[in-house]
Amino acid sequence: MNLRSVKTNKKQNDPDVWVVLFFIEDVVIKGRLYCYNYAILGSMPVKIKEKEQAIQLRKQGKTYNEILEVVQVSKSTLSLWLRDVGLSVPQKQKITALKIASQKRGASRRHEICIQEIDTINQACKQDITSIAKRELFMIGLALYWAEGAKKNGTRAGVMVDFGNTDPAMLKMFILWLYTFTKTTSEDIVLHLHLHENHAQRETSIIVLWARELGMTVEHFGKTMFKKHNPKTVRKKVDDSYIGLVSVRVKKSTTLNRRIMGWVYAIIATQK
Repeated sequence: MNLRSVKTNKKQNDPDVWVVLFFIEDVVIKGRLYCYNYAILGSMPVKIKEKEQAIQLRKQGKTYNEILEVVQVSKSTLSLWLRDVGLSVPQKQKITALKIASQKRGASRRHEICIQEIDTINQACKQDITSIAKRELFMIGLALYWAEGAKKNGTRAGVMVDFGNTDPAMLKMFILWLYTFTKTTSEDIVLHLHLHENHAQRETSIIVLWARELGMTVEHFGKTMFKKHNPKTVRKKVDDSYIGLVSVRVKKSTTLNRRIMGWVYAIIATQK
């Protein structure tokens, strides 16, 4: 028996029939029993039936996953069977919509799991840090200013205390540090909001929000600094969750700034 002598009602370029016929010829060449060949031939109608069923389901606009629930084959086999099956525009739109909905459900579930894990970690970490000693608070404040505060440079020897960030909790911590370790009072503090010009209409409401978060008053805020729009910049926060950046400045604080940086340099010196 060879490929030319096998009779089939399928086209010779059909991938399923071709594979089976080629395997039969290979068996004969190797001298295997004919009854084994017959067993292989006997399995062909089952495959053909499954393929035709899969094609009909696809033409009805069913997705691969929906078809696999009915036709028990591998996804790679199904993809091979259906690669030439065309779909109407409405069917394509329906399948695309189902895919997008599935992706959104998956993303939503992953987000929920992430939030749960973060909450679990936060609760566990509370057991590690139950209070902060005064010395620890002092070092925390220095580290914060070292990272985010204004420093002198070659052209500006005199710089006031100026600490800015987008995190209300960090700013509140720094204000507490000023009250605790310097002679700064609330009357010495001036706050400045730095805001993207696209959110200028929200300026007043954002200032009210910041004042509440920091335990300050609206009167503590000076002139708002507006950032011009740059089309090349890809901004992640463009909705109402964006509240800008606030800088905490201390009036007449050049000497205080030098003292804070002196403490920072003392920390650096301990590492030499």
